[in-house]
Amino acid sequence: MNYAVGDLNYYPSKRNLILSGFHESALAAFAIKQSMDTTKRVATLYTTTNPILQNLLKS
Repeated sequence: MNYAVGDLNYYPSKRNLILSGFHESALAAFAIKQSMDTTKRVATLYTTTNPILQNLLKS
């Protein structure tokens, strides 16, 4: 399987913004991790809403 982000990546309605590259990088990282271990789902954690991540960032 191939993964691409930023200027190398194209899909309909793609916006040419640097923010798109960051978003695509996160999606690619999760997809790669998921393809490495298909027995369990990769959890998506957000720093703004996840108390576990917030506590890790405070220490």
